[in-house]
Amino acid sequence: MSWKTIGMVLPGKLSEARLSLHWAAQLVSAPGTSLLPARADYSHTNLGWDQELAVLTGRNVGEQSLQAALVFEGLELAVIADGRERSSMGLAGHTLPQALGWLGREIAGDEAALALPVHEMPSHPLGQGGVFSDAGPEERAELSAWFANAFALIQKAVAHEAAASPVRCWPHHFDVASLITLDQGAGAEEARSIGVGFSPGDGSYDQPYFYITPWPYPGAEDPLPPLPAGVQWHRSGCTGAVLTAEHLISVPPEERALTAWQAVERGLAACRELLHA
Repeated sequence: MSWKTIGMVLPGKLSEARLSLHWAAQLVSAPGTSLLPARADYSHTNLGWDQELAVLTGRNVGEQSLQAALVFEGLELAVIADGRERSSMGLAGHTLPQALGWLGREIAGDEAALALPVHEMPSHPLGQGGVFSDAGPEERAELSAWFANAFALIQKAVAHEAAASPVRCWPHHFDVASLITLDQGAGAEEARSIGVGFSPGDGSYDQPYFYITPWPYPGAEDPLPPLPAGVQWHRSGCTGAVLTAEHLISVPPEERALTAWQAVERGLAACRELLHA
């Protein structure tokens, strides 16, 4: 498993960069949202990560199989063809509609061809016509490393799970996740499952964190299996094992990849125990 250096910027200083990138990720989702057949699970809108180019990527669309992509550190919107950047636009100083128009021309030859995915988003000036800022390249580079690590770690965790969904980033919450379905053929609400994921931060934790969640959730009074030091059970709104960035960067740099892996591995085992799987 490849592992990028993290901890160059403290987790508590990543909020603004995270919000800006979250809004920018809506642009990367737009071609799949607009040009692919809609799927009930919204997978036509989700995103991937190109480890070689270190960019967040959208779905392949059109006869040329073009992809939109987001370069975190440089805050650039790009179009990729055959694994190579074909064109790019710096987002700084531009609004979302301006960037969407540019992407529509590059992807489909029509600045009105694309629409952003429709879902609730965190409040930010970009959502009210504000322009992207080029401030915070170090913070964006830090988040790029977190996303690269998250994709690599979760892919390793579910590699031998035949019922695991592809590891993807979801533009609504900007999280990276795979779902392991334990009961094949059952409905989504009835089937037992385990979510393995990563969030760059949200209303629960204003910092990056890994999570492993069982479904259905245990009762509020049900005992929970023990977890490794530094990994905690989250029980507000949902139940899951959580490893926060603050804890992960508190261990020596050479131990962080193993610490994250052990947290996910033990979290998976604990969720299987809860679900009697």
